[in-house]
Amino acid sequence: MSSSVLRVTLALIMTVAGLVLVGSPAAHAADTQPLNVRILLVNCAAPCDERGLEALGESTPDFYGKITFAGFPTHTTPRAPDDQSQVAPFWTHSQQIPTTVVEQEISIQIWDHDSTSGDDLADTSPVEGQADTRFKVNMIHGTVSGDLNDSTGCVAGNGEPGGGVFGPDPKPSVQVCVEVTPTSVTDSDRDGFTDYEEYRGLDFDDDNVVDLTLPDVDPDRRDLYVEIDWMKDRKPQDGVLERVEEVFDRAPVTNEQSGATGLALHLLADEEVPYAEAIDFSDDRRPGAYDDFDDIKSGSCGPDDDGHFGTTADRESALCEEIVQFKRRHFRYGVFINGLTGSGTTSGRAELHDRGGDDFVVSLGRWTDDMFKAGGGRVAVEQGTLLHELGHTLGLGHGGRYTNGVVDSINCKPNYQSVMNYAWQTQNLDSGRPLDYQRFGKQTLLENDLDETQEPGLAGARKPVIHGDDGEVARSDPDEKIDWDGDGTFTTGAVADINHIPDFEEGCTSDDASERLVSNPDWSQLVYGFTGSPYWADGNHGPVVPELTGDAVLKVTAVDLTAGMTVDKAEAAGGDTVTATVTIGNKGASVSSDTSVTFTPPTGEPVTRPLDDLAPERTATETFTYEIPCTVADGSALTSTAEVTGENADGLPEPESTLADNKATAVTTVSAPVMAVTATATASVRAGAAITYAIGHRNTGHAPATGAELTYVLPADVYYSEALDAGAGPRPKEVTRNDDGTTTLTWPLGTVAPGASGEITFTARPGLLFEAGATVTGRAGLAYGGANDCTFGPATATAQTAITEAAPGRHPLLSTLWALRTDLRTDEVRARVQATDTRFDGNGDGALSQKETSDALLLPLLQPKELRAELLATTLNLATRQINAGTHVHTATITKLKLRTVGDAVRHARKVLAEPPAVGNLVAYTDATLVLVQINSGVAERY
Repeated sequence: MSSSVLRVTLALIMTVAGLVLVGSPAAHAADTQPLNVRILLVNCAAPCDERGLEALGESTPDFYGKITFAGFPTHTTPRAPDDQSQVAPFWTHSQQIPTTVVEQEISIQIWDHDSTSGDDLADTSPVEGQADTRFKVNMIHGTVSGDLNDSTGCVAGNGEPGGGVFGPDPKPSVQVCVEVTPTSVTDSDRDGFTDYEEYRGLDFDDDNVVDLTLPDVDPDRRDLYVEIDWMKDRKPQDGVLERVEEVFDRAPVTNEQSGATGLALHLLADEEVPYAEAIDFSDDRRPGAYDDFDDIKSGSCGPDDDGHFGTTADRESALCEEIVQFKRRHFRYGVFINGLTGSGTTSGRAELHDRGGDDFVVSLGRWTDDMFKAGGGRVAVEQGTLLHELGHTLGLGHGGRYTNGVVDSINCKPNYQSVMNYAWQTQNLDSGRPLDYQRFGKQTLLENDLDETQEPGLAGARKPVIHGDDGEVARSDPDEKIDWDGDGTFTTGAVADINHIPDFEEGCTSDDASERLVSNPDWSQLVYGFTGSPYWADGNHGPVVPELTGDAVLKVTAVDLTAGMTVDKAEAAGGDTVTATVTIGNKGASVSSDTSVTFTPPTGEPVTRPLDDLAPERTATETFTYEIPCTVADGSALTSTAEVTGENADGLPEPESTLADNKATAVTTVSAPVMAVTATATASVRAGAAITYAIGHRNTGHAPATGAELTYVLPADVYYSEALDAGAGPRPKEVTRNDDGTTTLTWPLGTVAPGASGEITFTARPGLLFEAGATVTGRAGLAYGGANDCTFGPATATAQTAITEAAPGRHPLLSTLWALRTDLRTDEVRARVQATDTRFDGNGDGALSQKETSDALLLPLLQPKELRAELLATTLNLATRQINAGTHVHTATITKLKLRTVGDAVRHARKVLAEPPAVGNLVAYTDATLVLVQINSGVAERY
């Protein structure tokens, strides 16, 4: 192929490659950056068929390539079509390169596929003894060096002789044309920063060390950088910069290269600058320090420069000149100042030109609290003003921008719903207005030819439509017909100066009712670069553009409602009814209409009531009631809330910034009885011994407890009787033996005053059949009531006693001896027996007397009296500690009955006694009696 034909072919290939390759880098990660290699052309620089790459009798080559990024696996391309001496394959390999790599080495090999004799490596390197193309990409600058010294170029081999790298046969050279992307000047997202600057930063002195990085840069979206400084006490409020950044983040802008949506605005909060009461922003630099914007900015390098453009680190850097000059071309500069010279409460000022600008100020230091309140609060005003002034530097006027690129300065257009419009810069006319530039165009309006009959009244608009009506602010529903001229009729060809709102002073005072009000979207009209603007140079800011003032914001006011509330009971009990009185006031400058008050009781659903129109400086009252539930805890502070809402005469809701006093609260403290109960018991006793219980109660609440009743439940086999109760009392009112074996003792306490307390002590005895290690637990309960038939409780407590035992005396007595030994049958012994088995208490008085004991042991003894006597004797032996319930016993009869301990034998005897001594039970009676006789005689025990 002739060289001229090859040049034309390559040119066409490059053109196609350029169209195909334009695109965003791969998804950016903090630690890698993308690099792409594309093989555009492979061409036999010397004959390839039947000599060179192909052997005699073989056709032209079947090319494929191998692309290797050093440190990564080799990528083998697909094969090009067979038998081609020249191919344009567009083989591409992409790799994410770690940002720690300074120079990425890459090699390319071109191979000929042979199905019979093995693949042949072509010579594509001009270096002797080297077959593959080798080059390096500097990952900071994007420059290419080596066999390839440009991002796009061709390399051909020098034709290695036989015996060289190709083996014994000489091979001719092959040419390969390569494109490396991104190139050193590639700007994929078209924001003025190259891809390498975005991924790595800038190396101004070419030492392969990054000297400046771009904070939080986004390689997939257009990055806009603004340095923000501030005077003392004028630093942007928390969240202001972030909120404005969010506006750009969700901008309806799509990067055509990457497909990413939104813009990456970086508002870089930098430093405090010297305070000045007012500064000048005109082109005439005033004498004196820090009374001119350019005094503050300046920002050149050197010890004699007091400017603040760039960071302190930038200005102290050895590369200050390079860094600051770079930022001058790419970074806008804004300062939050106190005020502007001769401009009162002007909110800000910015450079405005068809080609944009780079400098602006936000001047809210002279705004009063009322001005901030009228505009939606300090944060909202700062956000709106910052976005407004920044918009001017992006080429937006108070009416946006015409499609021919000329700034539109017509203000207060009802069809321009952007923060650039005075009516939307702050929240004084619509507290719900979005913080945004206009996203979509609306219907064009001709002031001398307005159609009031159409629906929607303003196509494409959102609610509300804010417009002038004979110099006053009017608001209309865009979905309904709009009476533009305010005459109460809907006609075609109406004439009205609908952007005339003189309360906004200079910006909206035009009385021309013949303007053509055009509405274009803002986001698609922004001017990102500013170096083409005549105001880019320092000291040149252009003509003064009037801006919104705090005084103007105050002129368009809303109602300012207040709420206060009192209750008739500062303290109350459960079941009481509380009456709340709500006082509603209007301290604003407009009548409040569509006013309502919502009362929310501490419990229950809110109640909303409409109110009559409320004139300025007037008040109204409403009363509400609620009942305090019995379940509310003592000392609880029940808060009721009243909240009032309203609109001014024009239907404007009260601004959010003044809502703090629209809500009132009142507190009622609940007084209720709170009874606490405690229970203690002797820590440990031997079976049958008395346990002393102490049950305490106290009213810790702030109201009397009524109908209080104390109970104590003794566990099964723990015996209580008044006859044996040795406690200090008082005695229980009721003693109830329960079916489950427990016993409930009851004491009525009546009314217990707040702070009153008491204690009840009594004794009860665990039966003798408890073995060592057992525990007995009782439970105290205290139920009570209060005012208005409220009931509470019960409060509960438990007490536990451990059962111990002494070593048995091992000298039990027979029943006959117990009948004689009244001296051993002491009161304590008989009490232990009574606690274990009440069957011997003949008169049921709760105590076992000597006579009752003797009667049970009196001869002759026939069944069941015989078994009863032996059972009593065994119980007396247990009571005198001669044996224990856990003492092991063993005889033939005991074994037959499958008994193990004295306790088992006693329980067995009780079971037998529960049946009559009929013929069928005689054996059982005989065996049970024999077992007890064996125990009482000491024969059965096994100690």
